[in-house]
Parts: sequence; C-alpha cells; structure tokens
Amino acid sequence: MAIAGGGPVGLALAALLGRGMGDLEVRLYEPRPAPKWSPEPMDLRVYALSRASQNILTSLGAWDAIAEARASPFRLMRVWHGESHAGAGTLTFDSADAGEPDLGHIVEDVLCRDRIWQALRDTSVKVAFGTRIESVETGARAVRVATGDGETVSASVLIAADGSDSPIRERLEFPVTEFSYGQRAVVTHVATERSHRETAWQRFLPDGPLAFLPLSDGRSSVVWSTGPEQAEALCRAGEEKFLGELQTAAGDVPGRIESASRRASFPLRAIHASRYCRPRVALVGDAAHTVHPLAGQGMNLGLLDAAVLAEVILEALARDEDPGDLRVLRRYERRRKGENLKMLLALDGLHRLFRLKAPALPRLRAMGLSAVDSAPLLKGLFVNEALGLRGDLPEAARSFR
Repeated sequence: MAIAGGGPVGLALAALLGRGMGDLEVRLYEPRPAPKWSPEPMDLRVYALSRASQNILTSLGAWDAIAEARASPFRLMRVWHGESHAGAGTLTFDSADAGEPDLGHIVEDVLCRDRIWQALRDTSVKVAFGTRIESVETGARAVRVATGDGETVSASVLIAADGSDSPIRERLEFPVTEFSYGQRAVVTHVATERSHRETAWQRFLPDGPLAFLPLSDGRSSVVWSTGPEQAEALCRAGEEKFLGELQTAAGDVPGRIESASRRASFPLRAIHASRYCRPRVALVGDAAHTVHPLAGQGMNLGLLDAAVLAEVILEALARDEDPGDLRVLRRYERRRKGENLKMLLALDGLHRLFRLKAPALPRLRAMGLSAVDSAPLLKGLFVNEALGLRGDLPEAARSFR
C-alpha cells in the first residue's frame, strides 16, 4: 500500500493502517524533509481541531504528545456582524452548554506532523521523506509507482493525500470542480492587551471574515480573509501600519493589539473531486476537497477521510477482500463524499451570504445570528457538527472519552 503525501492526513492514515494490522506493508512518500517541531518560533499554520480529530489522534497514539507540547483549548466561540460583539447580531457557542470541556484545540501544523511521525515509529510503516512520486501506472491487480530516487514499488492501493494541488490527482485526471473566492487569507500571531480567555472570535466584515484564535502562549492567531490587493498591502505594510489596520477591523474585542509576528497569505478557493476513487487509487483530504477556512473545518474533514478509509481497508483485508478493488474503495467514497460536499456547500453559502451588499442585508444577517443565539436546540446542533460528533463516524473518531 502506498501513500503520497506526509501532511497530517497522510501520516494519520499511515499510522491507522500500521496500527490496525501489523503485517500490512505501508509506504509513505513525502517531498518535504521530516517534520521537526521546535517551541520557537510558533508555526504560522494552525488548525482548529475538533473532538473527532482529537479522538482520531488519540487512537493512533499522538494526541497526548501533542497536548503536552502545545495545544490551546477554546471553550467559547463568539461570532458577530456589525460594530459591537455585545449587542444584536452576535452568536455565542459555549462548551459548557453542550456538556463538553471545550469546543476544540488550536494546534500547529508542524507539531501535528511531528508527533504523528513519532507515533509512526512504533509501526512497520516505511516513510520516505524528501522523496516524490514521479510516475503512476495502474493495472488490473496492482498500481506501480516510481519515485525520484529511482525506486519502483508495486502496491494494491495508492492513496493521494498530497494536498489541494495534488500531483497524483492531476496525473490521473480525476475530474474536479474548482472555483476561486477572489480572496486571500492573511495569517499572523498577535499579542493583545486583553486575554483571549480561551475564546475564538470571528467578525464578518464586508470583504470577508476576521478570526482571532487563542494560542497557548497568550497570543492569538489571526486569519483575515480579504481581497487580493488588500492582502498584499497588509503583508507589505510596516508593523505600525498593519497593527492600525487590524485594530480598526477587530474593534475593541482584543483591546490594544500590541505586536504581530511575521505575516503570510494564501489564496482561498473551493475544490471538490466528482470521484474520490477509481480502481487502485483513492483521494483523501485536500486532494479530494478544499473548503473555505471560515469555520476551520478543512483538517477535520481530512482526518475523518483518513479514519474512514483506514477502517474500510482494514475491514476488507479482514474479510480477505482486495482493498484496491473499486467496490471496496467506493465504500469509503459513499461514507465521505456526501458529508464533505454538505460542509463545502454550507460554508460556501455562508461566505456568499455575508458578502452580499444589498442595503437591507446587514440588518437581516444580524437578526439571523441573534435568532440562532436564542435557539438552544439549534445551537446544540451546530456545536455537535463543529465537534465532529454527528453522522457516520468511524470507530477511531468515537473512541476517546
């Protein structure tokens, strides 16, 4: 079995397969060097990991090591539209209302990869960092991959976990629907006058949402979605100018914004493959779907993909079935494609709703947020969705309590 891509999704899939069946031969290929987490500086790329993702990472033996190193829980989420976060147009989610200790954790990308990689060392999985798959040839009973190192491997299944620009997906011509949001997300970490109080804050602005996510060192990770020209200007601005722009956008929620780390930006787009599999090949994570980051669900969807696909493959092997048979891989597609598409469309619709500029819409949007805030049952459904505890969950996502 071969996996292309050593991000958190590919590594988690390899660990789940390796721990599920000790004699299963799994090879993972990743062009980047092996991850190595260091306390300083803090990685700009962070994820808001759900309870389901935490369960999956626990099941493969990585969560405790992640939490011990650096993970910041968030117990409240406040969303608002308008000038004030304390009046009409505000929606608050509280983990206590759902009987949960928190709504999730903010975790750095490199820390996540490093600790899953460490957990992989207890398995028979072979990981080749600094190695890229250069060619793929699918056959009736196997798929052959050739690497840049000159190695040729025959596998029962090739799994593409190689990101939104997936070379495997492109090489094998999987059909995809893709559209750009005409935005870029600017990311940085900021120190603020007020404590973040383990709260995730998100304000809907005319050009896109602005989020403050709590970090374990007291700072907040900022994700600011805006137009490409403004994003470029924000990245190029001096610190004083940038902090002034961010202060205006954030209002008084964080108090005075005192300093910011380096900045980066990335384009926002949605991608969805119309097929997640074909004989001998499957797509997972961003290779299959990419969503708008406004709810922080991209990595959570990818880890659920990995857990479901691992479960499907291991169950097939236990029944002496061929794991690369299309009938087997389609079981994974049926369980994940609809859920992923539902999330993509919901986030896309929410993004478009808050960008419409008709005169009456700001008040209607504020009324909608307030209405949801006053409906406990509806809020409970949203919290369970964000926690990842709804739908057809794989066993790994349900195991931690």
